[in-house]
Amino acid sequence: MRAALLLFAVVAVSAADAKGCFVPETVLPTRAGVLAKVNNGAAGRDLVAAVFDGNADHATKLLSADKRLRDTHGGTLGDLLSIAIATCDKPMVERLLAAGVPAGGPADAEPPLTLALRATEPWYAETLLKAGASANPRPGRNGRPLDDAIMLGSAGAVRLLLDHGARIEDVDSLGARPLQTALDAHRFAIAELLISRGADPWASDNSGGTLGWAVSRPSLAQSADDKAAHDRLAARLKSIGWPSPPPSPSEVRALKAKGAWPPARARH
Repeated sequence: MRAALLLFAVVAVSAADAKGCFVPETVLPTRAGVLAKVNNGAAGRDLVAAVFDGNADHATKLLSADKRLRDTHGGTLGDLLSIAIATCDKPMVERLLAAGVPAGGPADAEPPLTLALRATEPWYAETLLKAGASANPRPGRNGRPLDDAIMLGSAGAVRLLLDHGARIEDVDSLGARPLQTALDAHRFAIAELLISRGADPWASDNSGGTLGWAVSRPSLAQSADDKAAHDRLAARLKSIGWPSPPPSPSEVRALKAKGAWPPARARH
């Protein structure tokens, strides 16, 4: 259920792109949609039009004349960098960053990294991260870039985010860490990657879901890589110290309530 909700969250803010710059089902900001909601008045509309048109000289001229235009945005993923990414315009991305547009996007808008992670080229996400975009959720927001990468099944994006400081043990409102996201989504190869990068294999979410319970069940993975990773993780349980059979989610919740989870023998 958690995985289904996460997948919906990714797809809902993300439509097929004729240029092939994005993974399937990525919904891109449209010119009309952004212009209908854009802030900063006539100057904001002029700037948005310039970015959609690929007119980098005019866009940078406007930004140079009024630094307040850096936060121009209109609707979901309607900020300047997201528009440049949506139009697959690398030079525009570079010019906007050089002009001082924040890599993380306006504070009250969806970060452009959300769309960059759905691009078929890692250049967009890597460029934003190198320019200072955060690999972690914004304060007060529950969405994790790592979850987006996991739900897309992109091990490369997961590595990129971890290399730029994504918190591997970040806990969301459901008590789940990125490892639990991977397990719920049957992305076992990514779960294996997260553990190799230091994720706690004994962690549980509020429901009592754990690595042991997930890999002791029949695999529902779709890819051969995930099926193989599921089997490797299941084979590792004994060496990690898991009891056989692993405790159910309800048993884990009861153990946590008594302060007895993880068990004393727990080890990585």
